[in-house]
Amino acid sequence: MRQPITTICACLLIGGLSSACKNFTPVDKFAGQTVAMTEVFKPMLTHSMSSCTNNVRRNSIITDRPYVAQETEQDLLRRCQDYAAQLAGTAELNDVLKRYAEVLSALANDKLANYKEEFGAIGGALGALQQSSSMTPVLDAGQLDKVVRLSTLISSIVTQQRQQSGINELLAREEDIYIIGNALKKYAQQNYQANLRDESLTLASLNRSLDTAAAREPVASNYLKAKLYLDGRRLQERGKVIDAYVAAMTELQNSLSTLRAKSLKDPALERQLDTFAKHVDTLRKEAASYSPSPW
Repeated sequence: MRQPITTICACLLIGGLSSACKNFTPVDKFAGQTVAMTEVFKPMLTHSMSSCTNNVRRNSIITDRPYVAQETEQDLLRRCQDYAAQLAGTAELNDVLKRYAEVLSALANDKLANYKEEFGAIGGALGALQQSSSMTPVLDAGQLDKVVRLSTLISSIVTQQRQQSGINELLAREEDIYIIGNALKKYAQQNYQANLRDESLTLASLNRSLDTAAAREPVASNYLKAKLYLDGRRLQERGKVIDAYVAAMTELQNSLSTLRAKSLKDPALERQLDTFAKHVDTLRKEAASYSPSPW
């Protein structure tokens, strides 16, 4: 029995649309793994702030005589204030990467019309990355301008809701994503790693103080030494998170380069995206195993 021409055309149209959707599957996979990375990065910032506050509290509790909680908290705010501002800028940089990936995923799935995220002006917030005069800027003026322009482009694409050209434009901003990725890796390798070193040195110093106080206050000393020991174990876990994050970010950058260089049907692209996904999975597992212990 012959099918009506309208039915045949409809089937061809549906098949064509389905094929088009499949063509963007690698883009969606890349975007999904990128979003997962940005979600892991958020608690890393919280852990960094905890490093600053815990160090102040540890020192006060163990070495101050007498210990005055209110004075310790005031000292904590004073000493960690600049650091909090630095982390706020880094968090905003991570958010730009997340917005980029979320919009890319929405485009790949042709669901941008349902995307409700509001994009405000972020230039001022990203300016926090320049930090205070006592800190080294994470981004120079040229890099900061590129990141702000990327965010402006994302907002434009959301407003205009153009799928194919929107995907092409976002993938073409490879240099901007490399700037963001390198800055976040630098934070993990230098800032986050420096926190671990500082905390490790503090733990060693406080352990020696407790050895001295053990004869006078054996129970309290033993309790605090046990707590410091557990803190040391947690620092080792955090070190693994750093390595996993840097490796995953490198594969994110490699995947974007491959997306631009290869056909979406190229097996080499599929292999690269699988490698990226494995690194992100490792990162998530390492991050899940770490649980900070507040003082």
